[in-house]
Amino acid sequence: MNLGLLEHFLAAYETKSIGKAAVQLGLSQPALSKSIRKLETELDVPLFHRTTKGITPTPYADTLARRGQAIQADVHNSIVELQKLKRGEVGEARIGIAPALAPHFMPDVVARIAASHPSINLTVIEAMYEGVSQAVVRGELDFALTNLAPRGVDPDLTWRALFQDCFVVCCAKTHPLARKRKVQPAELLKYPWITPAREGLPWQRLADCFLAARCAPPRAMVETNSASVIMSLLQRGPFLTFVPRQIIQRDRRQAEAVEVNLEGMSMERAIVVLHRKGHGPTKAAQIVLDACEAVVLESGLYPEANES
Repeated sequence: MNLGLLEHFLAAYETKSIGKAAVQLGLSQPALSKSIRKLETELDVPLFHRTTKGITPTPYADTLARRGQAIQADVHNSIVELQKLKRGEVGEARIGIAPALAPHFMPDVVARIAASHPSINLTVIEAMYEGVSQAVVRGELDFALTNLAPRGVDPDLTWRALFQDCFVVCCAKTHPLARKRKVQPAELLKYPWITPAREGLPWQRLADCFLAARCAPPRAMVETNSASVIMSLLQRGPFLTFVPRQIIQRDRRQAEAVEVNLEGMSMERAIVVLHRKGHGPTKAAQIVLDACEAVVLESGLYPEANES
């Protein structure tokens, strides 16, 4: 496929306007229209419905846009990688991470990379599954470290488990429940809560645990998926929260945050590595992956071996 034609198509697709796309590309409207019709002829499918009010993408255009964005990203990333290798640098890696990995796991990974490969340029994007997974599909990220979505993985992605994590109820070391030997679910309702987003699986699991104990689910004073916000708030009030155990592992050793001692209120989940199908990691991305696996082993997180 001609990359110039692909660029012209993507501009029209993103702006939903031949006129706006032509200005963006520095072309005349007739020239851009000719390019798009040439691409339609080459592919033998209609890409846009044309009306007096403008253009509307067809399902063929939606598919081509998803693939085309990835192709553009691949070309750009390859050029950048070659330029860096020419200068004797390892290159760059762009990864997405779940919020739970931001406080400790990713800083440990970056520290390891900085010590062994200081010339790497590393971009880290923190977002929930939908955000990082779609960025991997588009080729904007080399890979992502995240949890699996309940509805399954995008068909353009492949995954392998990195480690097994577990959501638990926790609090600050100064909390009244911090040193109690055995806590009953009803006691948890006496304190303010920081809960996961209500549309997510962790909240559903937490609510189910309370219902199983014949208690109403807690009312959230604060609802957030930000690990940094959660850990900061725990130090400022008698909050309880439901977070991945690995978030509090280091804080637990420093006695800043502790797991509440109760049974039956937890949720196992896998943290996985998401890749685009058919695309192996670059040299820089592989270095980051190797560092991730080393941190998993050193931190005592339970490694997994499943993949799809």
